[in-house]
Parts: sequence; structure tokens; C-alpha cells
Amino acid sequence: MTKVLGLFTCYNRKEKTENCLRELTRGNPKLSFSFIAVDDKSTDGTKELLGRYKDLEVIETEGNAYYSGGMRQAIAAAKVCCDSYDWILLLNDDVEFYPGTIERLIRYAGYEIMVGATCDREGNLSYGGVIKESSFRPAFGKRMSGEEKVYCDTFNANCVLIPGDIFKRLPNIDTKYTHSLGDYDYGLTAGRMGVRIAVSDFFVGLCNDNPVQGSWQDVTLSRRERMKKKESPKGLPRREWFYFIRKNYGWFSACVNSVIPYIKIIIKRA
Repeated sequence: MTKVLGLFTCYNRKEKTENCLRELTRGNPKLSFSFIAVDDKSTDGTKELLGRYKDLEVIETEGNAYYSGGMRQAIAAAKVCCDSYDWILLLNDDVEFYPGTIERLIRYAGYEIMVGATCDREGNLSYGGVIKESSFRPAFGKRMSGEEKVYCDTFNANCVLIPGDIFKRLPNIDTKYTHSLGDYDYGLTAGRMGVRIAVSDFFVGLCNDNPVQGSWQDVTLSRRERMKKKESPKGLPRREWFYFIRKNYGWFSACVNSVIPYIKIIIKRA
């Protein structure tokens, strides 16, 4: 039986976490699942829920790991035991997986990273493969495959299958990232190492896109509020954004493009 090790981080969304695990394990009976979950000090019973799964290792953090920090810990733990698994699955626990989609994704995959596309409640692509739309500017577009398999530059890590031996060769998520940008950078790093990244031609599950409302891109907020949200761990902190651009586009691009978010805030653009 094909063995899959799922990695995810969670915080105070017990019902979604439970649904995600149930849909994965019951919906893909031909696969043998194990999990490594990083619980970022949940207070809603998530930790107790995770403790009921025999094939699930829980790593507890102090409430300040956020997404990239939590996934770094999960990946580090997985490096120790990845030889025992055929596939490593990076996932978000808010994805409502459709029955049989991980089995189908494995059949669709070649020797490559395989991204599972997700849709919102209207059936529109919400997360999937990501392409660079410029060699100078950090602009990205989401993609999924059609009649021909589409290869991408990076991905949203809501559902990403990685062959075990490829996972073993990849580095961990860069320690410079707290919350966002970690998955994009991880995929771009894999591409530079010669690893191909493909995306499915079907939706693996339902996952709504993060709303702009209430974020640093919300033009209805004051400039002060937007600036505060931008520099928060879940926003687009200036040092992390500059580092991401410099690493993936070069110094000149970083010097120019790292100031664009501030210009957008000043002129009240999203």
C-alpha cells in the first residue's frame, strides 16, 4: 500500500482540522496515511483531537510559529522519517478534500512535485500552481492544468504532493519567513534545483481564497491601519518582502519593488 506522510500546521479550527483528516483518510482507502501536525497552542480542543489519532505526531509550539514557522518544524521532523514514505503531502487543514482525490493525484503525477488545485464555493480556482508573470517584478498568476499538463514556477501549499526522495533533497522552508511567502519561496527553490512542478487538471477539494477585507490590501481601511496590518506577521513585513524579492529576483528588483506596497497604501490602491 502506498504510504503518504501529511504535514500541516493548525491553530484553533478544530472542526475544520477534524473534517480534513477524516476526508483524507476515509476518502482515499487505498493509501496509508500518517501525519505530523504542528499545533500553535490551540485552545479549542484541537490538541486533544489530534491526540486521538494513532498515526499522527503532534508538535506543540508556543503560539508564535505562524504558518511558515510551523511548517518548518513539520518538515524538519519529516526529514527524519521520510525514507519510510512514498509521498510527502503538504496541506492546509481548511481544505475540504473531495473523495479519492489524493489517490487520483498520485496516478496523475510523474516524477515531480504535484500540486492539487482547489476551488472556492463558486467553483473558481482558488489555489494551485503558480507562475511568475515577470522576470523582474514579483507578480504571480494561479494555474491549473487543462488538456495538457501545466508546469509551474511555484505553488500555494494547500495541497502539494512530493515524492519522498525529492522531498529528502529539498531544503527546509527558509528561516527568514514567519507566515506568508514561505511556500512560494520553497517552490521557487525546488525549481532552481531542477525539480519540475506540475498542477492537477481537476480540483482536489474546496478552499476559499483569503479575503481582502480586513487585510492590509483593504482600501476601506485608513492608511495607518493598513500599514499596521502590512507589517504584522500575517501581513507583508518589509524585511521578509525585501528578502524574498532579492533572493528570487535580485538586488535591483528588491530595491525598486519592495516600496510598491507602501505606494499602494499611500494612494489607496489594493
